Amino acid sequence: MPTEKRFYLIFMPRGNPASSGKNTKPKDTQMSKRMFRKPVKATRKNLAAATMSPAMQAAMFKVANVAANMSRKDEATQQAARKAIAETIEDWIGFLAENEPEAVEDFYYEVCMLATAGNRRRIAKHSPMPEGVFERVEDDLREQKEEAQREAEKSQGKDGCDESSELTSA
Repeated sequence: MPTEKRFYLIFMPRGNPASSGKNTKPKDTQMSKRMFRKPVKATRKNLAAATMSPAMQAAMFKVANVAANMSRKDEATQQAARKAIAETIEDWIGFLAENEPEAVEDFYYEVCMLATAGNRRRIAKHSPMPEGVFERVEDDLREQKEEAQREAEKSQGKDGCDESSELTSA
């Protein structure tokens, strides 16, 4: 005698069953657990990966060209500004050399102190730079470096002493 298979469909009401006021508990709880599935979330389409229309591609190309042209113009403007400043500083240094030679030494000293090592060597070759400024800068930088090393060693020494004193007191 063949056995008959029966399938039960359970219809779940939409929304919150507690708010409907009806008894929505299914008769066969085992079957409802097997058939229950979480709702599938819709996946968002990646807008960046979407293909662009030819008109959109042409518009993006125009925007890129305009941005590149503006960037080149801005760079040319900045380059001209740097050149004007360099020429003006040369004239200013010449004026100071005639009227206040100490100010020229101070100017070169401060510029060299701020410059990188490579730029400092290039500045040292500048013809209006007074004698002895480069050596003074190198000496001061060496002293600052040694002072920083002493401070680092002192702070490491204090940290080491604190740990050893904690170990002996425990």
